[in-house]
Amino acid sequence: MTTALFKTFAAATAILVSSLTASAQTYVQQLGYDAPDGNRITGFIYQSKDTKRDAPLAVLMHGLMGSSLYWLAEDNMMFGDDVTEMLIDRGYRVLALDARRHGARRSGDKPMALVKAARRGNSQAYQNMINNTVKDYQYLLDKMLKNFKGTEKVVVMGYSMGAQMGTLLASQDKRVTHLVTMVPPAVRNVPEVSPINFAADVKAPWLLITAENDEYSTDKQNAELIAAGSTITNKSFDSGHVLPQAYVKTIETWLNTQQ
Repeated sequence: MTTALFKTFAAATAILVSSLTASAQTYVQQLGYDAPDGNRITGFIYQSKDTKRDAPLAVLMHGLMGSSLYWLAEDNMMFGDDVTEMLIDRGYRVLALDARRHGARRSGDKPMALVKAARRGNSQAYQNMINNTVKDYQYLLDKMLKNFKGTEKVVVMGYSMGAQMGTLLASQDKRVTHLVTMVPPAVRNVPEVSPINFAADVKAPWLLITAENDEYSTDKQNAELIAAGSTITNKSFDSGHVLPQAYVKTIETWLNTQQ
């Protein structure tokens, strides 16, 4: 990551959360770590002055072409800021990272180029982007759970590509106590990172939010994913890949049942 990109990220973060910080006494701690393979990890921890040291942790994963700032930007079309605000109000500590090749970690080919290459049968770079980002989250979980001892609840939430990554993480890391996925893409052309091939290994309670007119996962594919998981509660919306704001309330209601 270049110094210029980090400065841009820092400035954007300050602007996006300034109004929230003033009104809700919340604050953002920017993250910058070197992953075990040397790749620079960027993102943030977001919490309020009242967040307890053993507060539940929400791990948020953004979609393709997005960044960690998706969860802070006001009035974005997929209501990521509403999800974050709801979590902060409920006492969560929020962790979000930039996926590899996204946000302040932009380098090499753009993410969409990797998706297009995967559609042509050359999926290794795409697989690496997904799998290595999941490893980054595991690395940060190590640090978070060491720094905030007593944290018992770890809720992983992801939208689109983030839902795909969240499914992989929850299937591999038993520290994840709850999973919430919004419109995960089927990605059946890359079975190595397709959610359906990991669903059976997710043992945590799982809220799966789907859309009836999702261009990235058909009704049949969604039904197959639901059948593959043993802990899934499904809520479907009559929408496309961009869900209506009501999905935020669905998450909040489901969390209320998981106390």
